[in-house]
Amino acid sequence: MINNLKTPFINLATISILLIANPATASSSVYADSFSEAYPDYAKEVSALEQKLGYIGKTLPIPKLQQIAPGVYTSVGSMIWGTPGNFGFNNNMSAVIFEDGVFVYNSGPNEAVAYSFHQALKKVTSKPVKWVAIENYQGHANMGASYWRDIGVKNIYSEKAATKYWGKNFAKSKQRYTRSIGSVINSHSTNAANDYTTFENQMTIDVGKSEQVQLINFGGGHTPTMTGAYIPSRNIIFSGDLGFNERLPGLFEDGSYVEWMESFDKMMALTNQDTLMIPGHGNPANAQVIKKQTYDYFVELADQVKTFMKQGGLVDDVKNIDQSKHKDRPAYKELYERNARNIYNELNR
Repeated sequence: MINNLKTPFINLATISILLIANPATASSSVYADSFSEAYPDYAKEVSALEQKLGYIGKTLPIPKLQQIAPGVYTSVGSMIWGTPGNFGFNNNMSAVIFEDGVFVYNSGPNEAVAYSFHQALKKVTSKPVKWVAIENYQGHANMGASYWRDIGVKNIYSEKAATKYWGKNFAKSKQRYTRSIGSVINSHSTNAANDYTTFENQMTIDVGKSEQVQLINFGGGHTPTMTGAYIPSRNIIFSGDLGFNERLPGLFEDGSYVEWMESFDKMMALTNQDTLMIPGHGNPANAQVIKKQTYDYFVELADQVKTFMKQGGLVDDVKNIDQSKHKDRPAYKELYERNARNIYNELNR
């Protein structure tokens, strides 16, 4: 057992605590790697214990849980990219307390954030987390899944194609997150894709007291598939990355403007004037607000791109399209030209 090992050194979990507490230090793997090399059996035993008990480490100062409706809580991640300073937590994690347990939307960007979210959740409910849903194949939605699996959550849901992609690309994604956010904070995450419960179009989860969570693959857009969660009894939709608020939405090279609009229309068909929507990035709001911040932005930009193309504009000059009305939105500088360029390329196919 660990307690019987005689060493003047603090254990690996404690080293992780110290490094995670200092984001600047966490970007280096020197100390943790040196420890593992010097005491391989000790490191393996700590790792085995963590696999049995779940993440062992410091509770991180992630954004506080907001109660946005009765029994509904959200932690709104950073509006910028994942960095050591925000622990890679740059999207939203949410939870809904039901009669039979707790539903969590998005697993977290790493086990440390997932654990910290769970500790905050335990302060508002003693009910166990029974269901976790993952929005797409991106790391900030998946890297924390092994935490939930290790603590005994049996129902982790993900769309089939997204799961296949994530399972295949886990190692590459972990390397990228390690480089950009830090080796220690990401070292705990393992590939949990084989433990996901997958679906293609829609899956209904019975959560007690005649309530249901409908997991719906609304289609492509930000990523090739997008799992949203609709709770009819609460008139709430988790849009995932189909919906952005405050932060400028990002259209990447593997996404599609046309599909995004179609998927958003499908999602909006479930809403009314009172529907609360929890976006993938930014604060929860009325569904119409999320539509204005996401869907309407892209419609407006696409119209500008079409006019630009009719006037003979070239793709390398799309930066000249005036999007300055959005310049105060977080991530504007990183995304405004990229969004215009990708719409241009899609419309020009």
